[in-house]
Amino acid sequence: MKVKQSIPKHLRLTIEDFLKRFPDDESCLEYLKEKRYPNGMAHCAKCNQERKHHRVTGRPAYACDYCGSMISPMAGTIFEHSSTSLKKWFYAMYLMGSTRCGISAKQIQREVGVTYKTAWRMFKQIRSLLSEPDMQLEGSTVEMDETYVGGKRKNKHGNRGIQRGRDNDGKTPVFGMVERGGKVIACVTARCEGRDYLPDHCRTRPSSRKYLTSAVTA
Repeated sequence: MKVKQSIPKHLRLTIEDFLKRFPDDESCLEYLKEKRYPNGMAHCAKCNQERKHHRVTGRPAYACDYCGSMISPMAGTIFEHSSTSLKKWFYAMYLMGSTRCGISAKQIQREVGVTYKTAWRMFKQIRSLLSEPDMQLEGSTVEMDETYVGGKRKNKHGNRGIQRGRDNDGKTPVFGMVERGGKVIACVTARCEGRDYLPDHCRTRPSSRKYLTSAVTA
């Protein structure tokens, strides 16, 4: 039986695609620039308005076309003040984002070609971004549900040891949201009761149709 690919086609990236898209540091910097300053348009602190910025030769920075004030796409990111090349950072992110069963700092060291100390620092920085809880699901239909995580109950007899649903004292409630055909968010929450238990950082678009266990909200 053919297994259906769960990752949307426009999000799939093979190693060949990656190397073609990011062959060097220049292409990585240009990608960052476009993500943060589309078409080179960014706020110039000196001019105090939006200005077109152009690349500064020999430096990972862009200068205002009017006054020459410089900005860097790496400012305020995990790449700032790092002596490791952008391509190596991007490759490490690709490895961590595309490996289904996880990856270790030791494997990043071998694959990327850096010291273990550098690999561990990259691993920690990238993992902090991958586990960032403050995300918003953009899909038009979002499903929500909860589960309870914990060890097996001991010293329980009969039906007392098999409790389901919200009657799970001592177990940790985990809340999850998934947009149909898209991203998933899961996080630990204090409680799973009523309609007001949605964690603050689990957000959706106001127009999204939300399925909450057996209820539907708009």
